[in-house]
Amino acid sequence: MQDKSTTNVNQDKKKKIITLVIAALVIVLITAAPYMNLPFDVPTWGELLSGGETAVEDASAAEQPLTVHMIDVGQGDSILVKFESHAMLIDAGERGNDETIINYLKAIGVEKLEYVVATHPHSDHIGSMPKVIEAFEVEKVIMPKLPNKLVPTTSIYKQLIKAVKASGAKTISAKPQAEYMLGDAKITILGPVGTPEDLNDASVVMRLDYGSNSFLFTGDAEAASERRILDSGADVEADVLKMGHHGSSTSTCAEFFKAVSPSLALISCGKDNDYGHPHRETVELLDKSGVDYERTDLKGTIIVGSDGKNLKTAFADSER
Repeated sequence: MQDKSTTNVNQDKKKKIITLVIAALVIVLITAAPYMNLPFDVPTWGELLSGGETAVEDASAAEQPLTVHMIDVGQGDSILVKFESHAMLIDAGERGNDETIINYLKAIGVEKLEYVVATHPHSDHIGSMPKVIEAFEVEKVIMPKLPNKLVPTTSIYKQLIKAVKASGAKTISAKPQAEYMLGDAKITILGPVGTPEDLNDASVVMRLDYGSNSFLFTGDAEAASERRILDSGADVEADVLKMGHHGSSTSTCAEFFKAVSPSLALISCGKDNDYGHPHRETVELLDKSGVDYERTDLKGTIIVGSDGKNLKTAFADSER
């Protein structure tokens, strides 16, 4: 007959074995989930492990001299870069996001925009830009130089051109290696290089440097544009990477991602969007690399602050 102590030991062993089995099953499920068509969501390793030194939420992020705000505009892009009283807006989401963007900018003290960048003339990037331009004083507008065959005939593009002309802003065609200053932060145009074959690859790609921190903004540039930028010898290494084309598998190719070598990646996409962004391949690339990443469809508006040495991340409630 077993004594009570022996029975307790056996029960403890059984509990430990059951716990280990359950833990192993959970690990297998999380690892295999991206390859399975499950009827429910399973968090990725990147989501579970995010929270490293770069991605820890810190309310003081918005108080840093340089702040980058990836505004939640659903399935589209709109990024505000602010250095003290200086401001640059990169894209302005789809139509109907103008109030969200204008109210957000005014709430954080933006009175004028030194630069507005229309990375490329797709409506999910320029849809609300005409009304934003009408709402603020704008000094310069940076756009890609398009070959005649790519110049859009869409109504929203025509509205944008009309708004730019009415604003009196200086229009600048993006040229690789051109440099501009936003306060103490330096902006360097890296792309597009050469003549683009489609509007996504016409996207203006920019590097922003402040102190020892750097950011890379890529619009919807696809792998072909990324490779041309690499072939040009441009320095693409950056601490923070805005993943191309809302996390599409056709952007942020492995070679480009390796060259950038970010510590934090940002994805702007709409919740339950029709395109499946970010694509599984992109999420897998991030998970395997161990790079922290944040998504507007999960966190809303994302703020990354820099004092020139350290990065801090925070999240702001946004309205669609």
